[in-house]
Amino acid sequence: MFAVSASLVNPANAHGWDDNADEDFFSAMLGGLLPAALWLIYVVGAGRIRPTNNRRLMFHGASLLAAMTMFGSTGGWLDESSTLHMVQHMLILVVIAPLYVLARPLPQWLAVSGKIGIRLWKPFLRLSRHPLRTGILQSLVIWFWHTPVFYNLALASPWWHLAEHLSFAFASGLFWWSILLRRTLTVLPALLLTLMSTGMLGALLTFAQTPFYNDLLNIQDQQLAGLIMWVPGGLFYLLAGGWCSLRLFTKCIPIVDQNSVPGCLSKDAVNTSL
Repeated sequence: MFAVSASLVNPANAHGWDDNADEDFFSAMLGGLLPAALWLIYVVGAGRIRPTNNRRLMFHGASLLAAMTMFGSTGGWLDESSTLHMVQHMLILVVIAPLYVLARPLPQWLAVSGKIGIRLWKPFLRLSRHPLRTGILQSLVIWFWHTPVFYNLALASPWWHLAEHLSFAFASGLFWWSILLRRTLTVLPALLLTLMSTGMLGALLTFAQTPFYNDLLNIQDQQLAGLIMWVPGGLFYLLAGGWCSLRLFTKCIPIVDQNSVPGCLSKDAVNTSL
């Protein structure tokens, strides 16, 4: 599949951002303005609903990283290295998106957007109740944009490149939202699915003997990019799995009472009874 789709895009044309310098600049500018707009709405909303200092810090950090990552596309330097391109992708998928989720900015955003914002967020709130579905969605988006035809298309057009990053941000944001803010057993198979999916793609890129993407890029660069997705990227999902398991384990504690059968009480209930 990778070999066939790689032939659909001319590698010589997939390296032509220099011919579209203005489009490159404006698409990167738009990509940077989106997190800036979210940041501005958050700042206004924080004046109405005050977040904790930790959440405020995480949101500001995520916004700064998002703006830098989007603006980092300018100049065409990313399309000369699969490794740098992969670093950019992994920043969006496993650093920026979970930071946004852990910051829990929804109350601040809704404080500004009101009923319109509530209507817009409702479908995503429903979808976030299903970690497996969001995991499948994220995996499909990742594989879609790493097939050669669409990867090279993103290199050839700054607007497709922007669409790639926005779809990464959307899918990974939904995924981490359903994982980090829920205490259900379904988060663990969802994380396992994502770990296996990205691991398979990373291993495929790492052990490939021919370039899947732009022929101007050397095979060692592609292999290093695959290794970054496979090992450091996979580590984030493993850490998330451990953290979610710990939360599930500490959600309730087993008790044995003379007048009861072994069961499970919440920590709050135990503290109240002491």
